[in-house]
Amino acid sequence: MKLAVGVVFLIGLIGPALADPGMAAKGKLRFADAAADACFSSCANQNESCKRVCPTTFSTPCLSACDSQAQTCRQSCQNR
Repeated sequence: MKLAVGVVFLIGLIGPALADPGMAAKGKLRFADAAADACFSSCANQNESCKRVCPTTFSTPCLSACDSQAQTCRQSCQNR
């Protein structure tokens, strides 16, 4: 009896997953979106850190370099 209930339970869990193969793709898509969001967030944090260490003198070239690094970082996130 326990075996029969267990088999029915497993079929109840596995059946819908097998019926909709798109669910697995949706899970992968959500994971990819989360990874991209984490990548962009990391770029923003690096950019803020870079700008904090720029000296008050010659700040314009330093800030430009930080922005250039951030743009490169964001482009690498998009290419993943």
